[in-house]
Amino acid sequence: MNDEELLWRSSMVPKIKELSFKIQPKVAFMFLTKGPVLLSPLWELFFKGHEGFYSIYVHSHPSYNKSNIDESFIFHGRRIPSKEVEWGKVNMVEAEKRLLANALLDISNQRFVLLSEACIPLFNFSTIYTHLMNSTKNFVESYDQPGPSGRGRYRPRMSPTIKLPQWRKGSQWFQIDRDLAVEVVLDKTYFSIFQKYCKEWCCADEHYLPTFVSMRFRGRNSGRTLDLG
Repeated sequence: MNDEELLWRSSMVPKIKELSFKIQPKVAFMFLTKGPVLLSPLWELFFKGHEGFYSIYVHSHPSYNKSNIDESFIFHGRRIPSKEVEWGKVNMVEAEKRLLANALLDISNQRFVLLSEACIPLFNFSTIYTHLMNSTKNFVESYDQPGPSGRGRYRPRMSPTIKLPQWRKGSQWFQIDRDLAVEVVLDKTYFSIFQKYCKEWCCADEHYLPTFVSMRFRGRNSGRTLDLG
C-alpha cells in the first residue's frame, strides 16, 4: 500500500467503542526513530507481563529497515514501511501519520503514544495504561507563542484556511485517543496547507498537530503532553 491507500484503509476500521465489550483495549506505543530504539532492555522490563495490553510500531530510517542489525526481541518485527525523515520538515508529520495509520489497523488500539528512540518510561506500565484509559482528554501540547520561533514561523499564504491568530506551537510528542487519531489521518484540508507552505524552518512537526487540534478539537484536548517517557 502507498501512503494514500494506507490512510484511507486505516480510517475505515471500526472505532473501538463499537466493539469495546468484545476486545481488550490496548495502548499503541509508536516509536519515531533514526535507527534502533535506545535503551531497549529498559523497555523490555517495562512491557514484561503486560502482553495483550499494548502494541508497538517503529518508524525508522529506510536504510535501517533493510539492515541486518540485531535488535531487542520486543522490537523485532515491529518496524513499519517507512520513508526518509528530516528534522523540521513536513515529512516528519507524514511519518507520524504513517505510524497512526498502521496502528489504527488494529481495532483494539484505543490510545496512541508517540515516542522517540531516546525516550524511557518514567512510570510503570500499569500506571501509564490506567491513566490513559481513564482519561477523557487528548494530550497534544498547543499554545500561542509570539516571536520568531512561534508566530514567526507562520506563512501568510496559509490564510484564509489557517490565520495567524489560529497558529499554535507545541511538542510533537503526543498521547491521543482513537477518535482523534482517525481525524488526523483523514485530514487533508489543513495538512495540504502545511505541505505547500510550511517549509524553510517552518518546523511542521511543532505546529501542524497543535494548530489542527486547537482549531478543530480544542474542547477534547488538554493543551499539554504527559511526561510518560
